[in-house]
Amino acid sequence: MRRGWVLGFTLYVAFFALTIGLRWGQLGQPYGEFQWITAHSQIIVDNWLENGFWNERGISFWNPPSIEFASLVSRHPYISYPCGAQLPIFVLVKVLGWNVTPGFFHIWGLVWHSLIGLLLICGLWIFDPDGKEPERSLGAFLPGFLWLGAHGPLTFFPTMWYADIVVLLPFVLVGLAEVIMAHALLPERHRRWITWSLPVLIFWGMYTDWLLFLLLCAMILLYRLLRRRDIRATSSAFLWQIALPAALALALFFLQLFWVLGPHFVPALLERFLVRSMDTTAAFHGHSMLWHVYGYFLADVGGLTIALTVLALVLLCIRPRIVSSPLKDFLVLLFAPSVVLLLIFRQHAAVHSFTIVKFMIPIFVVLGSILPRALVLPHKQRVFALLCSVFFLYEGWRYLISVGVPVDRQALAWEEAVRRRFGYHDVLFTPEPIFEIPEVPPQQLARSRKRIYQYDAERVAQLQRAISEARIFLIGTAGAIDAHCPGKQTLSSSLYYCRL
Repeated sequence: MRRGWVLGFTLYVAFFALTIGLRWGQLGQPYGEFQWITAHSQIIVDNWLENGFWNERGISFWNPPSIEFASLVSRHPYISYPCGAQLPIFVLVKVLGWNVTPGFFHIWGLVWHSLIGLLLICGLWIFDPDGKEPERSLGAFLPGFLWLGAHGPLTFFPTMWYADIVVLLPFVLVGLAEVIMAHALLPERHRRWITWSLPVLIFWGMYTDWLLFLLLCAMILLYRLLRRRDIRATSSAFLWQIALPAALALALFFLQLFWVLGPHFVPALLERFLVRSMDTTAAFHGHSMLWHVYGYFLADVGGLTIALTVLALVLLCIRPRIVSSPLKDFLVLLFAPSVVLLLIFRQHAAVHSFTIVKFMIPIFVVLGSILPRALVLPHKQRVFALLCSVFFLYEGWRYLISVGVPVDRQALAWEEAVRRRFGYHDVLFTPEPIFEIPEVPPQQLARSRKRIYQYDAERVAQLQRAISEARIFLIGTAGAIDAHCPGKQTLSSSLYYCRL
């Protein structure tokens, strides 16, 4: 058994290295259209590094600090999520003294990707202590390998970094810990460690994606009540293990919002909740939320994976005893909160394709755990190794043909030049719409650290009267800015600037 585990993990590391090679062309690349949320994460961390964590109130703003913004509110705080996803990155770069770059986020995306796969393997092995070989090993390792090499995770890891992605690690950890404790699958000493670590995991998850973890906490309470049926004992343990750390994380987030918005954070948060809950996509796309979500599954999970998952579920219905009770509990704990969240926040689910990432974990667990146990085949290990090789080749090909178009290098050059040349007291305008940098989408702003506004003589004059310390510049091509200021200076190739 030990030799099998050593071989399995060696293959896991080698396969993970292959997936890194497959994604090598995307690592460290500037943010493209798909990496909206990662660019926003960089803006958050850069804001904290430039202006101080407490001065930024530890929350997210769309706009970097600049003299034209009179208050924190004018920089447009993003209040949907706390910044638990960005806080570890900030601490690391602060301690190490490094700059925040796309490559730094990509490295941590790879770490998250590999850790989740390892946790699935270890957890699924623990869930089936009485399982027979080779089904037990196949059922533990296959989900981890599927998580590494399928098209969906390859697409979202490592280039995306925000709450929806980062929360997957504590989400899986809490699900594994809850099931292990409920079924007493480890020795008492190890279960005590899990008991004491569970409040930390709950706080971490709640401070990363409070909406998902709020539903997960409710699901855990229901799960414990259904298993133990002792309301007093269950309530006492739930209070200090789950409810208290969750409430502390939520209170911290609300306190940060109050620090910026005052009591108006309550209606602002309620407004965001209502907007995300409306199925407004039907009005401007002509389709319902489910149509959009189905399209995301088809594009990122794939028709083949969906068909195989349906086959696995049919086989499970025919032979329900082929998987252990802890595995079924784990699937319910992961799947139920994800479904409820999708149904509540319909507009969010329809607009953002990354909302389906949390469904990929139960999909690959179902696919990798049930098929090896349900299918009776000669030389099962070799057959599955051959089938998985074909599957991964197909998924890798799908990933390669779906990789986005590279970002315009000339645009990158002048955006980086803006970042180097201008500072807090500078306000930038352009007479050419092509050089305007809005607050959203945030990819350009993450690189330039300065907004560039459409030139308006009246607005410029008003700004000069209102903020005497502001230095106002005009940016554009030679022909566009000559009429306003002939004494121009070179910013980058074919781009110039002058002070008004």
